[in-house]
Amino acid sequence: MFSLTVDEAAERLGVGRARIYQLIRCGGLSAEKVAKIWLVDDQSVEARRAAAPKVGRPIKSKSTKTTVKTYTLMNRTHEVLTFCYDDTVRIFSDAGEIVDAQRAPFGLVSPRGRSVSAKALEYWWKHRSIPRTRKGLESKLAQLGLEAAAQIPFKSLGLSLSDQYWVRPQDCVVEWSDINYFENDFTELSDEGDWLADVGLDSPDNTSEGELPKKWICKGGKRVLLKGGTVLGQEPYNEVVATKLFERVLERDEYVPYRLRAGKGDPACQCECFVSSVEEYVPAYYVRQLMRQPNHRSDYQHYLDCCAELGVDEVDLALSKMIVCDDILGNTDRHWRNFGIVRNVETRECRIAPLFDTGTSLWCKATLGSLQAGDFSFATKPFYEDANRQLRLVNDYSWFDPDALDGFADEVAGVLGENPALADRVDYVCCAVQGRIDRIVRML
Repeated sequence: MFSLTVDEAAERLGVGRARIYQLIRCGGLSAEKVAKIWLVDDQSVEARRAAAPKVGRPIKSKSTKTTVKTYTLMNRTHEVLTFCYDDTVRIFSDAGEIVDAQRAPFGLVSPRGRSVSAKALEYWWKHRSIPRTRKGLESKLAQLGLEAAAQIPFKSLGLSLSDQYWVRPQDCVVEWSDINYFENDFTELSDEGDWLADVGLDSPDNTSEGELPKKWICKGGKRVLLKGGTVLGQEPYNEVVATKLFERVLERDEYVPYRLRAGKGDPACQCECFVSSVEEYVPAYYVRQLMRQPNHRSDYQHYLDCCAELGVDEVDLALSKMIVCDDILGNTDRHWRNFGIVRNVETRECRIAPLFDTGTSLWCKATLGSLQAGDFSFATKPFYEDANRQLRLVNDYSWFDPDALDGFADEVAGVLGENPALADRVDYVCCAVQGRIDRIVRML
């Protein structure tokens, strides 16, 4: 009897709405649509609950039959292209029909919009998957009965909170409005529990890139990202320090503010999602592929040229602010995926993405011995490894107010001092920060 709403079925099965739609799509639940509302058969829900899958790696079949499935890559409600994926050997096939090349992910479709290689598709999907180096992922894969991290995003149709892309299986009846995480709540509603607890369920955690522990939560109707740290737990405090710096020298829309998570547990920080339900974050890695880079053109200038082609204004000024702030903080991880632009997928208008992800800074990977010896050197990204050489790329300091940084080193000490594990390092880090500030002031 088709009597249960999607919410009621989700409550009975202990899953989220997106998972119910996914089960309807694949035939795991019987349902029919009445006046634009899905009604689920209560008997199929009870049968599903009684036959809950067992935890553990499945027994390998002796059959050589492959499990090739056809998908449509979607951008919100727009069809982009079709492709095939063999889950048995975990291989993408070359894309078939390209429906809308203009709405494809940057760098995926050839310049003339005629083809997509399996290699490009695989690379894009790889960075839509949790890296295997994230702590605990190996045991999580075993729990899910999967062989590779690239299989996980298929559990939630590849949905993310960084963009609007998703994959729709062949003959799928699910609609964007039913499943996207911008408008629909997902499995985890609190900030407690294991970092990987919701991986494999209907959660944006399935597509969370990066090595640090992280998870998405719904909080007061907002989408909030939680991030942890490594051994000393310094990274979350670094994000707060970066926010304090940005508040002093940048405009509010130029950075993503972080704050420490309240309560018990390992150190963690949190920030709100910085793209809207019609936007996508495009890493600079893909922006720079918009045009071929001439041999004589520097990476810096080529990136400016690509942004100009997209109609993005004041990129030179934005990069100057990024480089100076990263220099003060000793940021070693501003790689090509950690800055970029934000594109409206409907109008295709672009803007500069706010600064985010500054956790790997403040000499958090330096040994205590090197800090005690006064070695405050660090390698930079993305344009040059030498910090001084990269700083020389900045030719506009009109926005920089040295007086705004008075007392900043003391503020750094106050934030880092909240973490007892950093007690022996705080004074040295503050000395290094003040040294970077003094150097910039002398340059001016």
